[in-house]
Amino acid sequence: MIERRDESGTAEIRMTHEPANVLTVEFSDALAAEFERTRADDSVRAVVLTGTESAFSAGVELFRVVDEGPPYVDALLESLGELFSMLRAFPKPLVAAVNGHAVAGGGVIACACDYRVMAAGQGRIGLPELKVGVPFPAVALDIVRATVPRRHQREVMLLGRLYDPEGAAERGLVDEIVAADDLLGRAREIALDLASIPAAAYSLTKRQFASASGGAIDLEPELHSIWTADDTREHIRGYLQRTLGRSSAAR
Repeated sequence: MIERRDESGTAEIRMTHEPANVLTVEFSDALAAEFERTRADDSVRAVVLTGTESAFSAGVELFRVVDEGPPYVDALLESLGELFSMLRAFPKPLVAAVNGHAVAGGGVIACACDYRVMAAGQGRIGLPELKVGVPFPAVALDIVRATVPRRHQREVMLLGRLYDPEGAAERGLVDEIVAADDLLGRAREIALDLASIPAAAYSLTKRQFASASGGAIDLEPELHSIWTADDTREHIRGYLQRTLGRSSAAR
C-alpha cells in the first residue's frame, strides 16, 4: 500500500494502493500509521508525499460505500477524519508531489500538505464530492477553505470540476507546475528549504493555521518561549549574517 524512501533527511512516502490509490478504511489507517512513524523519526526533517503512475489518489472507494453501507461509512469517515487532521497538523514540512489525478479525498490530501507541486500533463485535480452526492466532512472543508482563495471556493466545491494543472494553479489547488521528470526533485528541494526553518517555529505556525478562529491566542505562551530561546537568537544571527553581512548592530 505504501513505500517509503529516505534521502538526505527527507522521507518520500509513495502511495501504491491499487487501483489508483483509492481511499479505503484500511489504506487510510495505513497511511496515518506511516505518518505517525515518520513524525516520530528524528532523522526525518521533511516529507514528500506522492502517488504512483497516473494517480496521486482517486479518492474514496465508492463501491464499498454502496455495497457495505452505514457501518463501513461510519468507520471510513472516522478514519479519514483522523488522517486529514494528522496531515493538516503534521509538524514537519510536508510537500505534495502531485504526479497525476488527485480527486475528491485525494484532492483533500493534497490540500492538507504545506505546498503542492503538480506534474504538467494529463493529471487532473478537483473536489467533486457534491456531484457524487455527499457533503464535505468538517475537517476536509476546513482544509479546502484554508487552501483555496475565497473567490474560488464556491466554484471549486459547489461545481466539483476537475482542473488541469494550469487551472488548478489559477484556483490555488496547486502552487507550482513542473515537468513530470522534475517533479520529485523539485518537491524535495522545496521540502529541504522548508526544513531549514527551525522546527519549533515551523510546527507552532502550522498549529496556528489549523486552530479555530481566535484559538491561536492559546499558543502564545509557546510562541513567547520560542522567541526568547537561545537557539532562536543564534538562528536570527545567522539570518542577519546571510542577508545583511553582519550579525549585530555594532558596525
